[in-house]
Amino acid sequence: SQNLFNILRQVSLITIVAVSQTYVIISGGIDLSVGFSLGLCGIIISYLLDAGFNPVLSILAGITASVLIGFVNSLVITLVKLPPFIVTIGMAYIARGLAFVITEGFTIRVTNQFVSGIANEYVGPIPVMTIIMLVIVVIFSYILSSTPFGMKTKAVGGNIVAARLSGINTTRHRILVHTLGGLLCGIAGLLMIGRLNAGNPNAGMNYDVDSIAATVVGGTSMTGGEGSILGTLLGAVLLGVIRNALVLLKVSMYWQTVVAGSIILLVCSVDNLTNKDRK
Repeated sequence: SQNLFNILRQVSLITIVAVSQTYVIISGGIDLSVGFSLGLCGIIISYLLDAGFNPVLSILAGITASVLIGFVNSLVITLVKLPPFIVTIGMAYIARGLAFVITEGFTIRVTNQFVSGIANEYVGPIPVMTIIMLVIVVIFSYILSSTPFGMKTKAVGGNIVAARLSGINTTRHRILVHTLGGLLCGIAGLLMIGRLNAGNPNAGMNYDVDSIAATVVGGTSMTGGEGSILGTLLGAVLLGVIRNALVLLKVSMYWQTVVAGSIILLVCSVDNLTNKDRK
């Protein structure tokens, strides 16, 4: 039981980021900046806390930076009409560069009790971070499945031209989806520095790939228009269980990366073949 709760704790961060990725992919896009967006958020919070700033303002500043990354991504994608892949990978480099500029490559220690507590404390046997993750999953699952916002997200990803002709402001909606994704990455960034008790400029590396893996394994179509948050949660847990099993079997961490990549290729191939059969 202790190992199972440990797995849930380990997948909490990636699940929160994957919820963001799910919305973006369902709307017809992809976000490769999620990892360094949460990393920059954590660095800003750590830096301001270390400098003696008010904790609440420090947290708000960090999360705001992550929200702005999502907002800028959406503006360039919708107004300049650049592919999401190019825009978000460019923003990932910018965010990572800013993190190194602020820290000069060094780790910033975090001693704030609130920040550490939300990531490391338990309610009974359940980690607080896992509770936060489950609350986010429930809220965003409801939004996606039972609200006009969720229906519009699927419509935009399924057929953006048809959605526009149906009266949906597709530009505004895609901006909202990416901005919302930035908010979730900011929350994940706050939890990450609490878990590590430090702001690390390399934090968030590979979260883009891991979040996409959890999303597609959970059943979200890479072509957009289909997916669920519950599926994303199950995808993240499945990948977490596989990695945990590989660790217990003493498999090299390098082979763990090979397995993760193989799973992505396999699931995307199956999804593509399934969509062809439907057509």
